[in-house]
Amino acid sequence: MFDLGKCILVTNNDRAAEKWGDKVEQVVLVETYEEVLLKTRDLIHTNHKLLTHPQASSLKPNQTPYRTILLYNETGKSDAGDIRLIEEAIEAFNKWTAIKKVPKYDEKIAYDYKTIDLSMIENVIPKL
Repeated sequence: MFDLGKCILVTNNDRAAEKWGDKVEQVVLVETYEEVLLKTRDLIHTNHKLLTHPQASSLKPNQTPYRTILLYNETGKSDAGDIRLIEEAIEAFNKWTAIKKVPKYDEKIAYDYKTIDLSMIENVIPKL
């Protein structure tokens, strides 16, 4: 249904960027989970469609430091449902990180969280 070569991957996970970077049209690699959400919101407002949910796992935003979101460039106007989803994800991020910031994980634990994030995208891409 969607051409992966026309997708944009927004991530702060270098493993996701490395694995899918040559298969998508563009990779936007940012530093933080929050920046992933904000860049995704900006892209949705410029007619990009969400292909993956911005809160795709049961991990709360203050539990995992990594998020990868896949979008598709569509002509026309922004999708109201996608705008609502990303705004709710940003609100949830702000709510949870106000309660407790994401811990600074050691390298092994951070790698495990990158693996979880990467697996979320790996499960979706074959179904596009």
